[in-house]
Amino acid sequence: MTSIKLIPLKVSRKESKFNIIKCISDSLTINSEQLQNGDVLTISSKFIALSEGRYKNLNNIKVSSEALDLSNKYNIDPQLSELIYEESDKIFSGSDGFVLTFKNGIVVPNAGIDTSNIMPGYAILYPENPLQSAQFIKKELENLFKIKLGVIITDSRLMPTRIGTTGVAIACVGINPIQDERGKNDLFGNSILVTQKAIADNLSSASQILMGECDESIPIVIVRDGGFILTDDDISNQSFSVGLDKCIFIKGLSDLDF
Repeated sequence: MTSIKLIPLKVSRKESKFNIIKCISDSLTINSEQLQNGDVLTISSKFIALSEGRYKNLNNIKVSSEALDLSNKYNIDPQLSELIYEESDKIFSGSDGFVLTFKNGIVVPNAGIDTSNIMPGYAILYPENPLQSAQFIKKELENLFKIKLGVIITDSRLMPTRIGTTGVAIACVGINPIQDERGKNDLFGNSILVTQKAIADNLSSASQILMGECDESIPIVIVRDGGFILTDDDISNQSFSVGLDKCIFIKGLSDLDF
């Protein structure tokens, strides 16, 4: 591997459900780009969610007693609290304005729900099934352009004790999300025992630099010339995430009293 190219695709702002495949095809033309065999597409999870109609008018949300408890405890809008309660796989705890949750194999604030980059008064969720969304996009684009692709659905995330966001993959198809380094030797001949390289997360972070968090309007990045081996193997969240019982952050902090 000598170099990796990151090619941003600027897309006009969307305000309602739309055809994601047509949008990607049109954006390639508008940006004077073409997909090539072996490319990996990183696509914003919120952009895909918008295409699927996965957004809610907060004024139309009926608030349950459980969500109201969350709202009062952590000073969160009651309607947003209801969505967090409904969308979370697990709720841990929280602080002012945020609830720490587990969603799609990721520890994430507010179940990944966002009120930015969506129309005022609305909240945008994760895609209903990110893996199925990635599989659909891969299949449709491969049939359309007669090439082989990888597709990674990305989101931004916070890291413990760090300021600012990086990228994280919430779904990955067509490319192995993990590169296993165990059994190799380091510079000094020591055997690598535990290291596995997070390819999908690293590409998500690299793409996040171009996608941005504001009005960049770049929800898609083409990753090219990475030398990645494409695969048709089934890839699930379990392929690149660990259970809560094995997470060193969750296990390490569970018995601490701050």
